[in-house]
Amino acid sequence: MYGLSRARSSVGVCAAIFALSFPARVARADVTHIVQKGHTIEAIAHRYRVSTKAIIDANRLADPKHLKPGQTLVIPGVENTKKKSALQDARDKRDVGTAAAASRAYTAEPEHSTEPRGHAESDTIHAVRLGEDFHIRVKDSRGHVAPNAVRAFERLMRQGNATHSVDPRLVALVGIVSSHFGGKTIEVISGYRAYTAAQYSPHSNHNYGKALDFRIRGVSDEALRDFCRTLRSAGCGYYPNSSFVHLDVRDTKASWVDWSHPGEPPRYEKPGTVADEGTSDVSEDEEAELGYGSSETPPAQPGTGAGTPATN
Repeated sequence: MYGLSRARSSVGVCAAIFALSFPARVARADVTHIVQKGHTIEAIAHRYRVSTKAIIDANRLADPKHLKPGQTLVIPGVENTKKKSALQDARDKRDVGTAAAASRAYTAEPEHSTEPRGHAESDTIHAVRLGEDFHIRVKDSRGHVAPNAVRAFERLMRQGNATHSVDPRLVALVGIVSSHFGGKTIEVISGYRAYTAAQYSPHSNHNYGKALDFRIRGVSDEALRDFCRTLRSAGCGYYPNSSFVHLDVRDTKASWVDWSHPGEPPRYEKPGTVADEGTSDVSEDEEAELGYGSSETPPAQPGTGAGTPATN
């Protein structure tokens, strides 16, 4: 009996060691996705972190390049379905009530500025995009980013008919920039962009409603760049041979200079720079919408600006 008990004990120990050595496989399951306007097979695959082939095979798609709004797709093998769904819902249907908390960290002045602060008549952003005029009151009566401002930015930053939730911190930063330059009209080149396999950065902040490419009427891109570089927890991209400045929200501060022309591969001033986007990510149609090169100051020549490595 003693020998049998000892044998059973040894088996139990071995089973325990085996269980510790090989942790349980992450639960996977199939989920469904309802196609909305602007959704692409690449963007959907990127959202759920599965391959496009897996979605195409699971749904036997004959023409995956032309999805129809309202179409139901099975997304196979999604990890941690319940947890992931909750996180995605929080991202896609952001509770704008959290904008107040998010904006508190962005109501302070920039770290420093080499120019005098402008004096806008009110805390209102005037912007133009796709033939529309936007007058957006950034803050509510308590000095927080207003929910209406976040919703207005979703439309301002739309890609075609596709919209995405906007990080309230970006609204607050653009409000600071607008106020500094006296509330002059902001011309938006590009806002939200759905993920595509061809984009330069695999994790661009444009894909998540956290970045804006823009310029300001009557303000040189160099002056806009210099001020954006003073903002805390922000990324600033400068494109001397294009017509806009990139601004995004992030956990750290970063900046970069890209000397490429529209449609060309990135050509960064400092080797090894990891930027949020390249000029090739912005279509020529987007730049042509407002007229390429219409800023008051012509593009600078190489060697007139300095950039530091940026991070995603």
